[in-house]
Amino acid sequence: MRVAFVVPHVLVCGGIRKILTVANGLIDRGHEVDIAVFSDAPASCSWMEVKANIIRFEDASDYDVAMVITATSWEYLNRTNARLKAWWWLGFEAGYFKTQSWYDAYQQDYFIFANSPWTAQMAEIIYHRKIPVVIGGIDPKLFHPVEVKKEYELLCCAPEDKPEKGWWEMKRAADILGLPLENWAIKNLKQEEVATEYSKAKIFIAMPTLEGAYNPTLEAMACGVPCIISDCGGITHYARNEENCLVIPRHTGALIQAIERLRNDQELQNKFIKNGLDITKTFTWEKCIDDIEALLTNALDKQVN
Repeated sequence: MRVAFVVPHVLVCGGIRKILTVANGLIDRGHEVDIAVFSDAPASCSWMEVKANIIRFEDASDYDVAMVITATSWEYLNRTNARLKAWWWLGFEAGYFKTQSWYDAYQQDYFIFANSPWTAQMAEIIYHRKIPVVIGGIDPKLFHPVEVKKEYELLCCAPEDKPEKGWWEMKRAADILGLPLENWAIKNLKQEEVATEYSKAKIFIAMPTLEGAYNPTLEAMACGVPCIISDCGGITHYARNEENCLVIPRHTGALIQAIERLRNDQELQNKFIKNGLDITKTFTWEKCIDDIEALLTNALDKQVN
């Protein structure tokens, strides 16, 4: 099977990590894979191993499958001659981007699958399409507890220029409580440094608006950090309120109350650490790649038949 992943870039990003990990796995299974980047993006990647060829989109041709991960890429997908045009729906962009172009993307006749049960549910409710689900994995080589001093009262991962990630709500809550807030999203860390960064935190907090599948909280759990996250949609497959984290409404007052409660309850912290570690072990890249390989192969077979 010849596959092209059509992506805007190969810079550090959770969605790009998913694509590169799946691409590496497919190559290990004998498939031919290219990463086709937009013309204005660097055609190289230094922050993680990439076994696939990274090429310009203009040079991409003759594939069995071409796949995108964002609605912004749908017009590129239409320009390919791939037998199967696929979309791994990683985020619920229609929740906060309201242009006609975004809605047009959801009406295309692509082979679509979601990265969380919640995203699949939204597709059925809004677009009347039932789509399969493939959940990404957690790499224990990258995300695991590290024995370091707990330096951070609060840690988050939220680009400050993206309001939907909730940086300002978290900063406001931390300021009111008089607590310092670390943000690893702005630190340009190497991948092998991220587990140590998470492990330095006493509590990890996240306040995104809407997410297809929000991975930083799951990564923090894998590093043994108790977590608080807003009820942002695509976390239902791992976030269990009062069992492995606190799931709260997305406003500052609720976050302040949750932080105060968790900081002052060591028993609850210990419970979240244990249960968080347990749930992360159920999400493996092996299963994710199994599922994607099976979905694409079956879809191609149906075209022939």
